[in-house]
Amino acid sequence: MPITPTVNEALRRLRLDDDLRQDVVDAIPQALAEVETFLDGKLYEDADQREAAQDLRGIVCTADIIAAQLLLIDGLVNNNSDEGADLKRSRAYRMLIRHRNMGA
Repeated sequence: MPITPTVNEALRRLRLDDDLRQDVVDAIPQALAEVETFLDGKLYEDADQREAAQDLRGIVCTADIIAAQLLLIDGLVNNNSDEGADLKRSRAYRMLIRHRNMGA
């Protein structure tokens, strides 16, 4: 599984107009950085890739991690109030918590 949603996937799943394409392009790496920071680990497409990198704290990307990124992208791109963006961020974090590296 890829570690980020594609631009077309984000536009479709978030029901965004194509005029927001460049905003989505810009938001995808921001969402990935936020997810990896929250998880305290780098995302990998599969276990083989993680093992090849010898990254014990690495995390294999799953569908719920992609969904969390989509929420973060939506919070960055859509016309949100501060409260709306914060709600999307907190929901994304709740989706990610089970994958988070905690402690040494």
